[in-house]
Amino acid sequence: MEAYLYLEAHIKAIEPVTDFTYKWCTSMGMQPDEAARFSLAVDELLTDMILFAYPDTDGYMELWFRYSLPQLEIIIQESGEPFAPDNYQYSRKKALDSGDFEGAGLELVRNLTDHFLFLNRGRDGKEFRLAKQLTEQSYSNLQKEETAGPDAPKQKETEYTLDSVTKEDAEDIAKLIYRSYDYSYSKEDLYFPKQNELAIEHGKKFGTIVRTGSGRPAGYFAVIKAPDSLVGEVGEAVVSPPHRKQGLMKRMMGRLIEMSRERGLQGLYGLALTVHTISQKVNHSFGFGSTALLVAVTRGSGHQDSTAGNTQPKSILVDFLPLVDQWNRTIVLPDRYRGILRQIYRQFEETCTLEEPATPGPQGQSETEMNLEFTYKNKTATVVVSSIGNQFITAAESMMRSLAEVDLHAIYFDIPLQDSPNSEAVEWLRRNRFIFAGLMPMNHREQDYLRMQKLLVPINFDLIEVYSDTARNIKTFIKDEYNAVYQEQ
Repeated sequence: MEAYLYLEAHIKAIEPVTDFTYKWCTSMGMQPDEAARFSLAVDELLTDMILFAYPDTDGYMELWFRYSLPQLEIIIQESGEPFAPDNYQYSRKKALDSGDFEGAGLELVRNLTDHFLFLNRGRDGKEFRLAKQLTEQSYSNLQKEETAGPDAPKQKETEYTLDSVTKEDAEDIAKLIYRSYDYSYSKEDLYFPKQNELAIEHGKKFGTIVRTGSGRPAGYFAVIKAPDSLVGEVGEAVVSPPHRKQGLMKRMMGRLIEMSRERGLQGLYGLALTVHTISQKVNHSFGFGSTALLVAVTRGSGHQDSTAGNTQPKSILVDFLPLVDQWNRTIVLPDRYRGILRQIYRQFEETCTLEEPATPGPQGQSETEMNLEFTYKNKTATVVVSSIGNQFITAAESMMRSLAEVDLHAIYFDIPLQDSPNSEAVEWLRRNRFIFAGLMPMNHREQDYLRMQKLLVPINFDLIEVYSDTARNIKTFIKDEYNAVYQEQ
């Protein structure tokens, strides 16, 4: 459940907003003490805004409450007096020596949240983003079974049942993840049954669970639904070690595709780490086609450069499976990437009918609309352009200035392909050191998008492994652009 508040910048608004924040956080699964801390951070920030951003004038504040596994995010925007947060650094020494508590409010907010960002949006005012990871009581009591325990029967199990996941399966899923991966699984929220219960209950995901003839959990596979499009991501996959090599992963994938069609989804994404070519092969065997390569998209030690003795962020290959019989696209392909995009679309010739207008319509005086999404853990930001208007460059420049002081590994721009001419937007991005990433089909509101990426860390492409011919062509194309743009530095 997401929420939006539009408030007058008045001191009387703070208490009800703080109460609402606490109740919203607890209803989303946050522990009460953490919800209280998060609510206090919102209270402190709103108080500072009302006192200092609107000292002599009236104004309004907008708050967005967002739930995305496994974290809660609150975005606050206001258009009061400008300020530079770097000029308000809290010093414990100054506070003790001279009673100077300047910057204490911002320091408190940082200490009460897991992530706190300030964005100067120019004429669009100021934006503050607060994020808190969902946590739960430790599940250290999820003890591994001994080799001779129930998960490893004396005789190999030959009968398995596949059932749709319900919230009652949440604890079994947590135990299954723990027994298979200890605490090394990348999607940390799966260790917390309450978070899984809420995600299933709120329709954020659905999946299948495999059980043995005796009812023991042996495998789990789920689809995470996109928030703004009828597509989902195939992820959260596990098969217990004693039950591997029994074809369970393929059986679960087939069932997930059936369930996705039953729920009216129009497509599925498979996001495979480029160090896991087996995942890419499984996707390919079910008819997925490779559409994009997101470089430096997730942190971790998956890529190790033994010659340099350092690591680089992991990269992800994007695979896509259309679930509709006829996938008709009337799109405008940007001049620079027409060839590679047509090659990507060609993988879906049996279901996709591609039409490109001979003379795209004019942009006119339409407004440019773009939204910003952060993945705090991976230090990436994605700008989603809903429509390209005649002020695209002005809006994009303002967005990039907002991101200039944020510590990021990569920035992604999603450009609509159904929009009026987009070549100008693409060329502006290219001049600003963005390179090709690929095609993101049906990614926002069932529309196709070109994704471009700006890489802010050095990349060794020899550490990126891909499986299919199309994936290799995409990698070569991106590597050539990377060398042309970044080797000039």
